[in-house]
Amino acid sequence: MPNPVPTGRKWLGAGLLSLALGLVCGYATASPPTKENDPFEKMNRGILEFNLDVDRVILKPVAKSWRKIAPTPVRRGIGNFFSNLWEPMTIVNDLLQGKAGQATNDTLRFLVNTTVGVLGIFDVASKLDLPGHKEDFGQTLAVWGVPAGPYLVLPFLGPGNLRDTIGLVPQFAYSDAVGYMDSPDRFYVSGVRTVDTRSRLLDADRLLEVQPDPYLFLRETWRQSRANLIHDGNPPRLEGGLSEDELIDQLLQDNP
Repeated sequence: MPNPVPTGRKWLGAGLLSLALGLVCGYATASPPTKENDPFEKMNRGILEFNLDVDRVILKPVAKSWRKIAPTPVRRGIGNFFSNLWEPMTIVNDLLQGKAGQATNDTLRFLVNTTVGVLGIFDVASKLDLPGHKEDFGQTLAVWGVPAGPYLVLPFLGPGNLRDTIGLVPQFAYSDAVGYMDSPDRFYVSGVRTVDTRSRLLDADRLLEVQPDPYLFLRETWRQSRANLIHDGNPPRLEGGLSEDELIDQLLQDNP
């Protein structure tokens, strides 16, 4: 008999949806956003500090130990496994965005890596000229013309915006649908994934450490990354004629 009590991930998904809807109502009646579209900057900075503290005390030390303990092939295999696990989500979003050719590529990629690649541990598909893509529901909403909304920093989840926050809900639902988050070992699996992901970001720490304003740097680099994903590597120029890359270069010049 199904457990009527939602899992922790379901609670989080429901909470994010409530947060998003609440912000929609509040944002509609609030004063116009700044040109940076960051009306909640004070709150966002506080959440960023919390996330950085959690990372500094827990995630980063564990990730460093993981990198020392786990050989590179093991870490690569784990990363491949989780990427393959989320491939169906990319395929669904390919179709929702009208990318039939990419959906075919990603379906073949998933089938090859799941079978020949042993549940995705080995990325055989890339060697067969079937490159990977990253599509999520936040990107799909953007393609459908849904406005980004204000910039948000979420506890534990990091940078985002209102549109991407809403897009997280079906992703959490997918986690439950495949059963991976409902298994008794879901916390161990999720923990390994988090630590492995963090270990792959260790080399980027130095870049953040030298920034005079990490919040501003993370906000603009995140926006650049999302714009590149949404527009398949060809983001439009910003108001005033600046591209996202040029904006970040300007920020770095203004904050030596």
